[in-house]
Amino acid sequence: AVTNTVLDIDQAAGMGQRLGGKTTKALVEIEGRPLCHYAFDFLRAVGVNNLVVIGGFCFDDLKKKVEEYSKDILILENKDYKKGNLFTLEKALPHISNSFLLCNTDHIYRRAIADKVRLQLQDVKAFCDFDRPLGDDDMKVWHDDYKLAHISKKLTDFNGGYVGLTYCDGERLDNYKAIASQFLSKGEDNVVAEDVLRHLVANGHDVHIGDISGHGWLEVDF
Repeated sequence: AVTNTVLDIDQAAGMGQRLGGKTTKALVEIEGRPLCHYAFDFLRAVGVNNLVVIGGFCFDDLKKKVEEYSKDILILENKDYKKGNLFTLEKALPHISNSFLLCNTDHIYRRAIADKVRLQLQDVKAFCDFDRPLGDDDMKVWHDDYKLAHISKKLTDFNGGYVGLTYCDGERLDNYKAIASQFLSKGEDNVVAEDVLRHLVANGHDVHIGDISGHGWLEVDF
């Protein structure tokens, strides 16, 4: 069971610049509902017990919209939202004491994907699909027998695409937090959550691949 879920709403600095920059991506409405509500529905369908939301740009507006959905969601502010999204995750990690699922807010996943994810929650896992063409802006992976070898948007050799979902089991949490802290201590501004996965692999730790292929999902971007 997933006891905590981190919802990263600071993707692309949280400012929705490619969507006009008038509000945070989490509040962009699709079919009359803000993107964050779609994310909450999905995460509940996976079976999470606690939601943790990290906001930045237009934080007060986001807080109101989150509270409209539920008063039980923990809402944290990241004032460094113009930096890489690992700074967003940093705000949540002290509040996480067990397994978690990291999720971007600009992705809309079908309910069937929640069912597939729920059955694959073990160890540290990067969820991918293998049935869509990948462009320059897509996060690509190379895996060997469903163990992550490389992850980057710049890969020229790849055999899967990362879909913005990372799971960490409670038994691996201390390890994950330690790697995240190492990156943050370097003082670089552009570090992202995928850097943690990359560094885990580089240091001999297994990161497994989860497969959500077969259903399709949407990324709200331009």
